[in-house]
Order: sequence, then C-alpha cells, then structure tokens
Amino acid sequence: MSKFLAKLFIKAGRWKYNDFPDVEKAVVLMAPHTSMWDFVLGKMYFAMHGYKPVVLIKKEAFVWPFGYFLKKMGGIPVDRGKRTGLTDMAIESFAKAKGRFYLVITPEGTRKKTKNWKKGFIRIAKAANVPVVMGYLDCSTRNMGILGLLDMFGTDEEIMERLKKHYLGFTGLHKNKFETGYE
Repeated sequence: MSKFLAKLFIKAGRWKYNDFPDVEKAVVLMAPHTSMWDFVLGKMYFAMHGYKPVVLIKKEAFVWPFGYFLKKMGGIPVDRGKRTGLTDMAIESFAKAKGRFYLVITPEGTRKKTKNWKKGFIRIAKAANVPVVMGYLDCSTRNMGILGLLDMFGTDEEIMERLKKHYLGFTGLHKNKFETGYE
C-alpha cells in the first residue's frame, strides 16, 4: 500500500497520529488489542511511514481466503497451543534482517480481556539487543502512534509492571475487553 493511500485512510477515519521513532530494528508492542481492525489500523500506520512490519497472528486467522492476504501483509501464523520455538525464530529473524525490521506483538496475546500479558517480547528484545517500541490505538480519542521506548532494565516482572502502567486509560475498539490489571 502506498504512503498516500494509507494516510488518506487514516485521515478519512479522523484518526490523529504521531511519528514512529528513528530506530532501525525493534519489537513493537501494539495495545490495546480488542479487534481485528487493530491489525488494519496498525498496517495503515506503518504503511504511511513507509514500513512493512512482521506481525504475529494466531494461526486460526489464516483461513482461506484471508490467510493469503494476511501473509502478504506480513502476518506470521502462531500456534498458541504449542511450544514451537517462536521466540528463537524471532530472535534469529532480527539477526538475519538487513535494514529496517519491525516485529509487532500484542502483549495481551489475545483480543479477550486478560490481566496476564505475555512476556515473550522481553526475551526477544533482550536476546536480539533491540529496543521495545510501545505502540497504541486509543479508540476513545481516535489517537494512534507511539508512546516511546520501554525501559528494559530490571526483572521481567518489573518491566511488565512499567509497561502496563503506560497503557492505563486507553480504550480499545471493544471497550470492555482491555485490561491492564490496574484500576
């Protein structure tokens, strides 16, 4: 998709946005994730900046004919019920990537309401020695973009606590499905 068409799509939806940071490689977290439309809006955001990220998506979404298009748009099917070496594959992808490479992950790991966010992104980012960019969609304000880089110092639990606090007050497309675990 061209930058122009992506920007037109975002503007037509009356979304406001900020720019992507100048990093060559990164794990990009996108939250809240409550709808498949999050994928479309995220793809438009990246396209208007001229980037084509890789996105981890549950394998069940790759049914015909959607699977073909999801793969063309950078989707990688994930079997959430098996230990498939996905983390190691992601780390290896960063090492092999020439130029810009962005791996998009939803930290909730689901569109359902959950307090138990996934920590795999921490291992990936640390092992690949890349920053974690905190992306967001806030449907209540129609804002999308980047909150900044996540401080990756401390234990996994400390990192996750800091991450969840950044997303307080955000609303997904389906308001009742997003939870950080904080009031």
